[in-house]
Amino acid sequence: MRPSAVLAAFSLFAFAWPFEASVSAQEQEEPAETRITASVKPSPKKSPEKSTKQSSKQSPKKAHVQAPTRRSGGVLAKHLEMAVLIDAQSRSLEAQFRAISARYATANSLTPGSPYVAGYQRNSAAGNLRNYNETELEAGMPLWLPGQRDAFAGTVSTGLLEVEERLALRRLEVAGVLRDAWWTAQRAAREVSVARNRVATARDIGADMTRRVELGDAAKADALLAQNETLAAETELAQSEGAVKVARITYMSLTGGAPPDGALESVRPPIDIEDHPALRTPLAALARARAQAELVDATPIDSPEIGIFGRQEHNDQYATDRSLDPMEPITNQRTDATTVGVRMRIPLPTFGRNEPRRAEALAEMDRATAEYERARRVVLAEIKAARVALAAAQRAVKLANSRLTVANDQFELSRKSFKLGEISAFDLYRVRQIQLEAQRMEANAEVNVGVAVSRLNQAQGYSP
Repeated sequence: MRPSAVLAAFSLFAFAWPFEASVSAQEQEEPAETRITASVKPSPKKSPEKSTKQSSKQSPKKAHVQAPTRRSGGVLAKHLEMAVLIDAQSRSLEAQFRAISARYATANSLTPGSPYVAGYQRNSAAGNLRNYNETELEAGMPLWLPGQRDAFAGTVSTGLLEVEERLALRRLEVAGVLRDAWWTAQRAAREVSVARNRVATARDIGADMTRRVELGDAAKADALLAQNETLAAETELAQSEGAVKVARITYMSLTGGAPPDGALESVRPPIDIEDHPALRTPLAALARARAQAELVDATPIDSPEIGIFGRQEHNDQYATDRSLDPMEPITNQRTDATTVGVRMRIPLPTFGRNEPRRAEALAEMDRATAEYERARRVVLAEIKAARVALAAAQRAVKLANSRLTVANDQFELSRKSFKLGEISAFDLYRVRQIQLEAQRMEANAEVNVGVAVSRLNQAQGYSP
């Protein structure tokens, strides 16, 4: 093929490459914050719409979206950061965020797909054409449809927003797991405290009982009763110490080594329900589904293609007409032809292609709307139930404190009565069991108040 034909064939296509290279260079140098510029479409309700639009302006680097961002003042904030860093699902969402961000390379590209180069070579094998040769080279690329690029960029922006909200929701879920593990460890620690107090009291009473038996003021059965109580208390203490070690190890495995020590959190004030991560996540999914529906509407056909080609053909033929003069000598002449042209390929829209895609996009919008409505009902019910539970726990701890005070006074009076010989050892230990039950109830009641506070904060969507 002649050099002039090659230059002619590629002259129209070559101009696109410098522009494409400059777009790619800008895309690599451009910071991530400036690439997410497409706005999120409004949500069906007014307050969710405001929340969704504000969230769409965030940078893609801010993958750890928190809702709300106010800290609760305890160790939960520090431990939650440690737990999220090692949480497998959070890391998976961050990787998904990076993968979706990479789709901006397509949105910023000159063409929605890959350019192509094609060519063919044809030679005559038989017939009256001698030494026929045809060579063709073609270069082309697919084209964006009107509005398709903006619609595609919208799906990327809303996809990133959805992942951000899913990260915030996962952060809240991790906070809930930490809260449960924290209070499990605290409850176990309180049980150890009660068990140690039981052992100390049992040993004190046992020593007094042994002395009384040795002096002849009490029967041998009373010493055996005291020994039995001491052994029971020591057994309970051993079990409680094992349980608290297990609870602490479980908590430290969630945080990567931080122990459940210190103050966890306090009650947070009520928040706007629309700021709850469990509601913002389906709203972000709805925005993504709406953007996908707009992309479907902007893409009624597959991408058209345009290309330029250059063709060169030649063959040998006889230049002498011997029908006029049989004696005329035969001469050979080479014929050449060079062609440059433009080729386009435009697919046609069909009902069978577009209707399933449109129906699928609308179905996803309906699913996200239903998920939002369900989540709203659940969140409101959880907040109401958590407030009722907190009020009940606060009333219960007051009653438990009062009961423990009464039980302590009752036990002290019983010990004095036992020393004076007014009651038996069996009656003394029966009162002691009442005191132990009151101590356990008071310890559980105090822990239940902390659990109720954490569950209220969890229900309101606080993940510091």
